[in-house]
Amino acid sequence: MIRVEILEQNRAALRPFVMLPFTLYKDDPNWVAPLIGEQLKALCDKRVGPRRFFLVYDGEQPVARVMAGVDERLNERLGRKCGYINLFECAQRPDYARTALDAACAYLQEEGMDTVIGPTGEGTDDFGKGLLAEGYDGAPVIFNPYNPPYYVDYFEKCGFVKHRDYFAYFMRMDEFDRQNLEEIVPRVKQRYGIRVEHVMLNKQNEERVMQNVARVIREAFPQEWEMSVPTYGDVVKEIKRLKRVYCPEMTVMAYADNRPIGLVVGYPDYNQVLKKMKGRKLPIGWLKFLLGRRKIHGARCSMQFVVPEYQRKGVNAVMFYEAFQGAKALGIQWVEGSTVDETSTASIANTEKLASHRYRTYRQYEKSLTAE
Repeated sequence: MIRVEILEQNRAALRPFVMLPFTLYKDDPNWVAPLIGEQLKALCDKRVGPRRFFLVYDGEQPVARVMAGVDERLNERLGRKCGYINLFECAQRPDYARTALDAACAYLQEEGMDTVIGPTGEGTDDFGKGLLAEGYDGAPVIFNPYNPPYYVDYFEKCGFVKHRDYFAYFMRMDEFDRQNLEEIVPRVKQRYGIRVEHVMLNKQNEERVMQNVARVIREAFPQEWEMSVPTYGDVVKEIKRLKRVYCPEMTVMAYADNRPIGLVVGYPDYNQVLKKMKGRKLPIGWLKFLLGRRKIHGARCSMQFVVPEYQRKGVNAVMFYEAFQGAKALGIQWVEGSTVDETSTASIANTEKLASHRYRTYRQYEKSLTAE
């Protein structure tokens, strides 16, 4: 018999929720297991807004899951009543998917929402957006979602329609147009008085760096993005979370005089190591991490911002050139740029200029919760 359970928000209750993908993907060579302890810690954080965890059983066997929540801060910014769903996983049976998604939608209706969007994270979380809809031919790059093709079909059969696509671009380092940039970069720097620095985090400058990052993001934040504008506190929290993947060689900030005007963030694709750890840090997992991190040959660029006054003036090119130099020094052979909102035409154009091609698509879905 198929049934759905609403889980308490504690480590013991949520453990089957976290462990379900380990069963579903046990024979999939592309799947990368999350770190179990870190995911449990994140899901138990009660400082996040209202959310609920659903686990579907067939008899005594977990077969599907989904999280549903309400991002009150984002709803206030956009003037809407929208819930979100995330962390959907499901065995290959459409009735399992329907049970999970119907339970999530019913909960959001009870919370007064008239629409649901997902998969997506809460608040300022820009990672893990959407279902993988195109590009199933390899492992995901760090922080990007992965799922089998039938998930897309299950969402659509449950009444969800496309909301928005997000693109990932692939670029080989040996195809990077370095010569062209070497001609452009000095002219841009001289004309606009720009300098670029690699972002170094230490006790002496950490406060200044976080203030500058928050300022650039706040000033450059596109209004069409369906995210909350990060506050200084959000930036501090995110930097602390990402310290384990932080890479100063590929993280650069542009300045005009002493004003921060641009930011590019890149880091090695630690999924190449995490894949071998199978979700566990100790005892063997951490050893595999230490031994494997120097062999990483790919990277992800996940963030690029330029404040409005300096957009379309070559600032992106200057920052990418500096980040390219850092990546090359680390032995990086390819870079993924992701994810780019399909509505961000300027970002798409800038990315495609860098000898890159679109190779994956992540799709968010939406569904009306109002009675017809």
